[in-house]
Amino acid sequence: MLKMKKIHIDYFFELYEKKSIPNIFSKLSAAKNQEQILNPDYDKKIVDKKDSVYSVFFIPDYFKPEIDHKVLAVKKVKQFFKGYTIFLDGFVDADAYVKHRFRSNAKAIRRRVKRLETCFDISYKTYYGAIEEEEYHELMDRLEEMLVKRFEERNDVSQSLLRWDYYKDMYFSLINKKQASLFVVYHKKTPIVVSLNHHFKERLFSAISSYDIDFRKFSLGNVEILKKLDWCIQNGHKSYEMGMGDLSYKREWCNHVYNFEHQIIYPKNSFLGVLKATIEYIKVSFKEFVYKKTYVKYKKYKARKKQAISNDEMFCQVSKIEDLNYNDKHTVIDYNHSDYDFLRKIVFDFVYTSIEHISNVSVVEISKTEKSFLILGSSKMQKVIVS
Repeated sequence: MLKMKKIHIDYFFELYEKKSIPNIFSKLSAAKNQEQILNPDYDKKIVDKKDSVYSVFFIPDYFKPEIDHKVLAVKKVKQFFKGYTIFLDGFVDADAYVKHRFRSNAKAIRRRVKRLETCFDISYKTYYGAIEEEEYHELMDRLEEMLVKRFEERNDVSQSLLRWDYYKDMYFSLINKKQASLFVVYHKKTPIVVSLNHHFKERLFSAISSYDIDFRKFSLGNVEILKKLDWCIQNGHKSYEMGMGDLSYKREWCNHVYNFEHQIIYPKNSFLGVLKATIEYIKVSFKEFVYKKTYVKYKKYKARKKQAISNDEMFCQVSKIEDLNYNDKHTVIDYNHSDYDFLRKIVFDFVYTSIEHISNVSVVEISKTEKSFLILGSSKMQKVIVS
């Protein structure tokens, strides 16, 4: 009796991380421009064996796989989780996209970038096709450090950190082969944004990103997206994929929101294949039903948890920014030192609001007993008391 195997395939992972099309598909159809992408790994012998049912999940609607319908049949389930992407056809640069997408709010996006570049010594670099091993490890360590700090603040678990050794081993060769890239925003020589991206058929998938949370006021996430969009357009990329996860910034930026599709593919004229595919279809449909019913409750729980954490961390009393009126000689402290790292975000917030360059800003300790400090700019000042 012929045994019927069941094979699970994460389609999105296969495309973007493994850079390959599963070998049961003859080609892909890119829905946006009807581009046909032939599969060099297509294996008709495997298809003709008729001994397997394929459960293929996370299929984006703009990269539809094609099967041999003479031999195979398919059952389709719309998945609950949505994907978010930006199609770049027709845009000459990122600024053109921002004007199209954000309309009257486009100036606010550009203003944030300008503010960052006014207040700090900012530069941008994309490593794509060449990176030295030492520099690669330094940047990966910095990304790990920022991820840890960001998720500790949220009291959450980063799935990327759970597989960090795997990622660290994988990306170096991918970057040098132009199958991945590393985008970095620097303040002087210090990375404040690091983003790992996959590339497949001139399409970028933003996989793992983090930023220095002390710069939160400057909307570094928006800066990252804007600069990466510009890079994509200048380097002939057709889309910028953000993957799954219903987050507000994705809804704001993306011009294409879609549901992933789960396909159960089985031998057309096999009773055992039809039976096994039907059972799998029922399982998948039930799982998606459960996601739909429980996800909203989960999101509300996470929001309450995050709010509670934020309230617990309010431990600094910060006065309004006022005109500079300071003549005393108190000790200037290094707010970047670990003893004073609680001041770093407050200093950067001051820099943002007063539009000061960071080089013109200093911090003095005015009372050890009171634990009070003054942030001094060229024309403004602000008092901070640690409770």
